[in-house]
Amino acid sequence: MKEKEKKKKDGAEAEKDPNQKEYSLISNMVYILKGTFRFQKPLAFFLFLAVLNNVINTYLPTFALSAVIDQVTRQGEFNTLLKTVLLFFVGMLVPGILGTWANSNIWWRMIDARVEFMMLRIHKVLYMDYEYIESAKIMEVCQKAMRATGGNTNGVEGMMHSAQRVFEVLVSSLTAIVIVLRLSPWMVLLLLALGVLNYFNMDYTKKRDKKTWDELAPYWRKTWYMQQTMSNFVYGKDIRLFSMKRWLLGKYASLHGFIHCRILESKNRWIGCSIRNQMLFLVEEGTVYVYLIYRVLKTDMSLADFTLYLGAVRAFFGVLQQIFNSLTDMKAQSREINDFRTFLEYPEREVIIPKGEIGGSKKGVSTIPSLLGQPSYEFRFENVSFRYPESERYALKNLNLTLAAGERLAVVGLNGAGKSTFIKLLCGLYMPTEGRILINGVDIHCYDKREYYKLFSPVFQNVELFAFPMEENVSMKVAEETDSALAEKYLFAAGLEEKIKSLPKGIKTDLLKVISEDGVDLSGGESQKLALARALYKNAPIVVLDEPTAALDALAEYRMYQNFDQMIGKKSAVYISHRLSSTRFCDHVAMFADGELKEYGTHESLLRAGGAYREMFDVQAQYYREGGAECE
Repeated sequence: MKEKEKKKKDGAEAEKDPNQKEYSLISNMVYILKGTFRFQKPLAFFLFLAVLNNVINTYLPTFALSAVIDQVTRQGEFNTLLKTVLLFFVGMLVPGILGTWANSNIWWRMIDARVEFMMLRIHKVLYMDYEYIESAKIMEVCQKAMRATGGNTNGVEGMMHSAQRVFEVLVSSLTAIVIVLRLSPWMVLLLLALGVLNYFNMDYTKKRDKKTWDELAPYWRKTWYMQQTMSNFVYGKDIRLFSMKRWLLGKYASLHGFIHCRILESKNRWIGCSIRNQMLFLVEEGTVYVYLIYRVLKTDMSLADFTLYLGAVRAFFGVLQQIFNSLTDMKAQSREINDFRTFLEYPEREVIIPKGEIGGSKKGVSTIPSLLGQPSYEFRFENVSFRYPESERYALKNLNLTLAAGERLAVVGLNGAGKSTFIKLLCGLYMPTEGRILINGVDIHCYDKREYYKLFSPVFQNVELFAFPMEENVSMKVAEETDSALAEKYLFAAGLEEKIKSLPKGIKTDLLKVISEDGVDLSGGESQKLALARALYKNAPIVVLDEPTAALDALAEYRMYQNFDQMIGKKSAVYISHRLSSTRFCDHVAMFADGELKEYGTHESLLRAGGAYREMFDVQAQYYREGGAECE
């Protein structure tokens, strides 16, 4: 049994993410408060007013009621009693108004601060190394970080509210201790003991609950995917024609069944916690009443003092519960903030930090000259290998290849040969697992990745359209920064002139129906033409076409490649395809297979070699003939 438990423990430790951060509660509180007050400076003043109002609301009614009872039992003058009551109302009214004003400012300012923290997370997603986006494990870390900013009581904002409560109850507890100590030091110790038991009860429950919700992180991601799939009209045809409704609903129900069981466990756990808390409360109430009644009957304690001490003891126990509950809340929130900071500080080759970032450190500025504006660019792959995170198999192995300035390179091979991996390495989306990539003799690690990205005008096989106007989908910029005439020129050049002229708003037409009800959906071929226009508009020195014409027939693909090649002029260009329509007008051909560069040379030299390239070309040659003559 012990060996089994040891193996289980060792397995759990092995699965633990080595990048998971474990900060102390104090560290996380300082981190959150530092950021909160940076984003919302006026919060400190409003928090002071809220703390003052809380203390007055906690104890003034008890003191006022005790004073009124004292006046009544001693048969004091009516005017004195009236003044006491009026002072009570004024004492409650003024701080109450200020407290209401303070709280009305606190809640939205804390939400605003949480949104700023959310922006840090979103910024991280947008700029983190691309290979992380494809890792399910890292996306689970992202899901946990999202939960930390996902609500008013979750990690980030929850810590703000908990810190406020702690400050309030700490001030209140000092007043309560002074009063209760006059009654009995033993009563203080009893209440502290009950408060500690309450704390351990809550902390134990929240620790167990955190594990349950962490386990659900990948399931939330899966259910989100299922929801998107079942509601996205793109999948609608397949769902109907292949009768997938029952299958998809079954998968969705299975996911929700697992989530439901875990949530039910969580609710039952909290029911048990609540029952234990109520038992502690009954012990406190019973002890206080018995002791105070004994003092009234056996000593000279007055009814007014009975009221004062009863209120003070209740307030003190309530304050203790709030303190310990706030501590358990903060510990639970601190664990979520650990997830948030883990994701935000996930190691990268370079993290570009936005203004207002808190924590972390900026890297030194490189002395390497700027990439942009150099007269030409030569890329050299030196023994480059790449393996996806958590994979034992190399997607690309020991690649040595040079792309000279102004060169046309055709990259060919069957699906899964390593072509797209090569392109993502070239574009800087992936970094080599082994070896290095040089640009003009300098390792690309030395450059700011955002500057590096500006060198490329890519067109990928899966064209992503955004729910923006067509011209903005070409410029990939806001309307104010978009050259409409230039966008239209390249859309026409890419073959969309007829389509655009048929639209009432022309290039101002919104794409997709996600935001605009009169949005237009483009066909696969039209989307790829728009992507070609996007690459032309960017006007980067290196053009990359990663099988963008898969939706076209072989002959149309051949013609489009020729036309596009003429439009890009003297720029460097890389054409990727498992069809050979681009190879004739390229300077060199690189043929990949099984993650390795198998053949390299000119179109003619590879044909003469009679290897795998020649075999593939002969098979495909029939598709590039029109009217019996091979296209030149």
